[in-house]
Amino acid sequence: MTTVNWKLHKLIVMLVVITGSLGLSTIANAERGMGPGGMMGGMHCGQGMRGACWKDTLTDEQRDKLAKIKLDHMKVQAPLKAEMKTIKVDLALLVTADKPDSAAINKKIDELTRLKNAKMKEKYKYLAAKRKVLNNKQRVLFDMHVIKKAMKGKKKGYPKH
Repeated sequence: MTTVNWKLHKLIVMLVVITGSLGLSTIANAERGMGPGGMMGGMHCGQGMRGACWKDTLTDEQRDKLAKIKLDHMKVQAPLKAEMKTIKVDLALLVTADKPDSAAINKKIDELTRLKNAKMKEKYKYLAAKRKVLNNKQRVLFDMHVIKKAMKGKKKGYPKH
């Protein structure tokens, strides 16, 4: 099998596994519903926040609509994430070669940037779709949650240099 065919084969297998596991985890979360402490699906939006969480005020109909929106979102994100991981491994191999090929490295970086762009667009499309399902009071709580998360940013396990 050629290198290209092998990579394509690996990617297809990863996508099938990821898609299958996402479907199972979504079903498990839907069956679990609200957990201890008002937690939905193992995550609580009000961690560190005072007051009500928008998830705590959802109707069953809203929960069903949001579960469908989330599944659709995950089906778009999973292949993007899988392809990004493959490109990161390829980049690592290119960079650690005896004679790194700058053109090939730059091409992989461009591919990775394109995928990050698509992933980010999908994320904000997903947030907007979720917001449409909510009533006015829930939107206020949701908006506060989204803005607080945006201001917090990602935390890494190491200090900045």
